Amino acid sequence: MFKRNSLAFGASIGAVLPVFLYVILQEAFTVERNGITFPRFDQATSLVLSIAVNLIPFTRYMKKPEYEQTGKGILLVTFFYAAVFIFIKFFKEA
Repeated sequence: MFKRNSLAFGASIGAVLPVFLYVILQEAFTVERNGITFPRFDQATSLVLSIAVNLIPFTRYMKKPEYEQTGKGILLVTFFYAAVFIFIKFFKEA
């Protein structure tokens, strides 16, 4: 992976990767029936999967002590995305 140990670098990885996966899940995984396009995953499932994808680079960076700051940056953004998801799911719908 990338060989930088920086909180900002980890935050950028943690911010870009879920957005990229969310776009893929919403655009690529659609089903067309009778001329109507349906997403294969609903929005909540897509958001949770997109947030969970940060576990992959997080575990890779945290296994090596010399890249601990990058792992912390990924974790910080993951917690932020999870808080936004909770707000959207439970408080905005009510």
